[in-house]
Amino acid sequence: MKSTLFAIIAVALFFVGAFLYFGKGEETRVSPQAGEQAIIKTAKGDIEIKLYPTVAPKTVENFIKLAKDGFYNGIKFHRVIPSFMIQGGDPLSRIDSSAVGTGGPGYMFEDEINPKSLGLSEEEIAALEAQGYKYNYDLESFPVDVGTIAMANSGPDTNGSQFFIVTYSPQPHLNGKHTVFGKVTKGMDVVRLIEQGDAMTTIVIQE
Repeated sequence: MKSTLFAIIAVALFFVGAFLYFGKGEETRVSPQAGEQAIIKTAKGDIEIKLYPTVAPKTVENFIKLAKDGFYNGIKFHRVIPSFMIQGGDPLSRIDSSAVGTGGPGYMFEDEINPKSLGLSEEEIAALEAQGYKYNYDLESFPVDVGTIAMANSGPDTNGSQFFIVTYSPQPHLNGKHTVFGKVTKGMDVVRLIEQGDAMTTIVIQE
């Protein structure tokens, strides 16, 4: 009788432990390690962003360097798609060049994405790899979701200075194609007020 009771308790504890460990989907994702905070200052208010240095170390390092160097000062949000995203980071936007959207810091660097941690299937990963995407399976990537800041690019490994912030709904079709490196923690109301042509006064990094 006692052995049966112990067996029942052991099974119950196993399932409770399994539930607590595996949880329910996104709720169980490990939160990225706290890092620097970036504040995008605009005439319409501040946008505060928590950067993810353990999720995308090279991307965060590049963003911080450009911000501290004043690279983003006066750059405009040159592409705003309602209910989708705002995009900025092109230095050509300062002079309203006809080539705006193609500019950058003068170099490009690789993506930092783990498609498996985003839930992409083997077939989806294979299709993206056929397009030239190369992945780092040691990373813990986060999806292109509302409030996330991710690198804009023109294809695999073409990151530079341009980035976008998702405004209203998740964008799963972009998972595996864009490096997510932070998320808005305060100022989503400001993000949603941004119009094409609005400028960043500066980006301040708080360590």
